[in-house]
Amino acid sequence: MLNFEFELFSNLKKSLKYFLFTLILTSILTSISWSFYPEKSTRIYAKLVHEIGIKKQKIDRQTCFQDRSYAIEMNDRVILYLEESYLKGTKQFLNRKKDIYNLVDKGELVLIEQNEYYILDTMWYSYPYLIPNGKNFIDELGKRFQRKLENTGLECSQFVLTSMLRTTSSINRLRKWNRNSIKNSAHLHGTTFDVSYKSFINNSGLSAADKLYLGDVLSKTLWELRNEKKCWVTYETWQTCFHVVVR
Repeated sequence: MLNFEFELFSNLKKSLKYFLFTLILTSILTSISWSFYPEKSTRIYAKLVHEIGIKKQKIDRQTCFQDRSYAIEMNDRVILYLEESYLKGTKQFLNRKKDIYNLVDKGELVLIEQNEYYILDTMWYSYPYLIPNGKNFIDELGKRFQRKLENTGLECSQFVLTSMLRTTSSINRLRKWNRNSIKNSAHLHGTTFDVSYKSFINNSGLSAADKLYLGDVLSKTLWELRNEKKCWVTYETWQTCFHVVVR
């Protein structure tokens, strides 16, 4: 939060300095025009006043902190990533839990366990397994997320992973109540996870404003990774999570 307050104060100072500079410069120019061009001084003065008014309106309309909603920019559709997700994932649909264990023994899937960066939610319709590259991606997301929290008072806050690998049987159960779930989901491939943008954990406790700020930091971190072509991301409003597919 300190970074935000500093940037807010800095922008206010810049706006005030610009307005005062314009006012002083206008006064000087007006005095010169009256001295050398008395017959045109009225028109010059009126024009300068008009320009100052326009500048002031622009400053008034400008917010002190130019925010950007990274979340709503991330709206990748299934058609963009489904084929690549399948080819880089398990390359097969897992029917039940024992099929997962077979791929774990082969090293094609790894168990995801909570650490200092993230925790696992209760996953009623999925299992905490991903392909090895998926685990590497989540750990990288966690490291970058923590770096952005330095000197904010919110260090060591953890984000929450809400869903990962699904089987065909778990998807059939999920589709009975989740309208966003699809039969050929990328969650079947071991490349995909969901991360909440509203739930965070910190031993010191978090206010509603803290969680909102953490959600913004998480969305910016994902946006950067997406721009680096390391993932696809879909902002889901009904599930209050980011649907992330590792590339």
